[in-house]
Order: sequence, then structure tokens, then C-alpha cells
Amino acid sequence: MHTSYHMAPLTPHDTLSENHFRVPLMTPLLSRLVTAWSLPVLAGLIPALACPAAEPTETPHTDRAVAQIRQQAAHLAKGRRLISADFFRSLATANFVQSRLSSLNYAIRAAAKEPLPTNVEESLKWNAGICGNHVAAFLEIAQRIGLRARPVEFYFRGTRPEKNHSHICVEVYYAKRWRLFDVTWGTCFRKPDDALDNLIDIETLRTNPQVREWAVTNQSDLWYQQWTASGLDPLEYLDHARMDILRGRQGTIRLEAINRQPDEATYQPRHQPNFFGRNRADKDYGAVTVQLESPPAKAMVLQLEVLGFAGTGTLTVTSGSQRLSIPFTELSAGKTLSLSFESPVSKQVVRLDTRPDPPGGVAYVVFRTIRLSDR
Repeated sequence: MHTSYHMAPLTPHDTLSENHFRVPLMTPLLSRLVTAWSLPVLAGLIPALACPAAEPTETPHTDRAVAQIRQQAAHLAKGRRLISADFFRSLATANFVQSRLSSLNYAIRAAAKEPLPTNVEESLKWNAGICGNHVAAFLEIAQRIGLRARPVEFYFRGTRPEKNHSHICVEVYYAKRWRLFDVTWGTCFRKPDDALDNLIDIETLRTNPQVREWAVTNQSDLWYQQWTASGLDPLEYLDHARMDILRGRQGTIRLEAINRQPDEATYQPRHQPNFFGRNRADKDYGAVTVQLESPPAKAMVLQLEVLGFAGTGTLTVTSGSQRLSIPFTELSAGKTLSLSFESPVSKQVVRLDTRPDPPGGVAYVVFRTIRLSDR
């Protein structure tokens, strides 16, 4: 199925990937660092999120990685018929990516103002990457070796939008369940004395108080050592209270206002996706809903600054019992869409999403800002 893309010219402040969502990078808060020696390295992760380019036509480093991972997985699986072969393929892929794409190398390159990897091939060539690069590499390799995998994104909401940060893992489907792999920290989760391949999914992890005891983690990794020495928690996604999760890009992203007046509020993603809707027609992927938190009680007008859109369908805006629907044919890239509610939203959250046509297809909107006001 052909998908039409409509994009406005981007400014230097627009950070879109080829999938039109902000690449989740580890973005720690400098105020949380407790050791001065780590400050210059971690500071390299704070600037605006990078925009990965499309993969090059020739990928010799990725090709070699795939061949080596196939050999390693096959070797691990010898004589172990009771254990899922996909477990060994997943483990070999995660181990290879973490050991080759060094987060410390990435930070060193950033501090030296050297080029940073913008795709999987460059990450493997330069032996550098952080969590967004790790997951991109894992998913690319997984596709080539026949693993069913998808990203799991964690968006931590700070006390203010500028304190937001994010992380990303992957989950692999085998033996009738999804299994979580945190590639960056070389971590998977298994209950004590359970089968080697019986790893746990993120939903189970988030509902069990013993979850940290189940972590199988490569604590010898240099970046892990530096992270923990700085007072940061590599596994904060297990029990963080203010966090949004996207599994296969499906879930709700809650936006806090970056600018608020008595009768108006402006919302803009900060280390969060800047799109809503469904941007991949795949059974393992879903749609993102954007939810505007604490809107002004008297707000009746929504202004959506549209950067672009793709697919066919309808844009929908809901607040309580009020629902507005706009066909994609009425959208214009680079223009601001203005919509009016019949009555004030009365502090009820406002949600933006899409309805693809046909169902299950692609329909998403990329935006810069959303403004709610009384006029």
C-alpha cells in the first residue's frame, strides 16, 4: 500500500526521524549528577535529540553483524532443544549490540564534537550509540534474522516539561508471549529458578514489587558503572510513577503546558513524540494518543500547528462528551489548524488521535505546538 507524506519545511528546532517521532535518547538531569568527573561526558546527551537518516544502500557492517549473530545463536542453541531458539537469537543480538555500540564512545564523540551516528550502519562502524541507537540496531538485525520484535518506549515526565527524559528498550515475541530486553544495560528479567528462556514482559514487571530482584544485568559495562556512580537509576522505568509507555508505538503521551496563562495554554513535546496516530501498518504496532493535561477551564479553541501528515483517515479531538472530526483531506502541512468546541472544556483533558481509513492502515499527524484558549 502506498502512503502519501505531506511535510512542511523544517526549522533547526524540528527534530523528526524518518518515522516522524522523536528518537528516545537517555537524557538525564544534570542536577541529579553527584560526581563531577562524569559531568562532561553526560552533558553530551543533553542537546536536542538527533534525527537518524535512512539506512545506506550498502551495509557491510550490519551484514557482518547479522552473520556473526546467526553463528553465535546457533552455537548457543546446540543440544538445548527445550529452550526457545528465539531466546538465543534475542540474547545474541542484545549482547552483540551492547558490546559493539558503546555509550561511552558516543559520549566521547559528543564531547569532542565529532559526528554522531545517524543510522545503524554508522553506529556499528563507529562502535558508538546510546539507547535509541541500540534499539534501532536490534530491530534492524531482528528483522534480518526473523525475530518478531518491537520497541518499548518510556517517557518520564519531570516536575516541569524541560525536565522530561526518556529511555527505550525492545520486546521480542516467542513462546506465545512478549519478553523485554533492555539492550542498553544488557538486562533481561527472569524469576529465580525459572526456565532460562522464560523472560518477563513489561506489564508484569510494572505490577510486581519484587521486580528488581529479577533483573539479570551486565553490571561490568562501563556506561552502567558511570551511570550508577552518578546517582542515576538505569532501571527507573520499573517503578517510576510519572511515566508514559508506548509498546509498539501504542499508548498515550501526556503533555504538560510549557506556557500557561489564565485563559490559554501552549503544549509542546519535550523529549516526547511529536506525532499522534498510527505510523506503521503492522499488527504488532498501534497508535499514539496525545493527551493535554490540565487545560484552561474556559478553553473553547484548539490550534494545532501541523508540520505534516501521512496516510488517510480522520483527525479526532475529544474532551468529555465533545468530539471534533477533521478529514485528512482538509489538513495542510505547514499550516495551523483551528478548531472550536461547542462549550468550554471545563478542565477536562483533551485528547488528539486519528482514525485510519481503512482500519489498520497508516494515519498520523506530526505537529510542533498545540494551543488551547478561550478565543
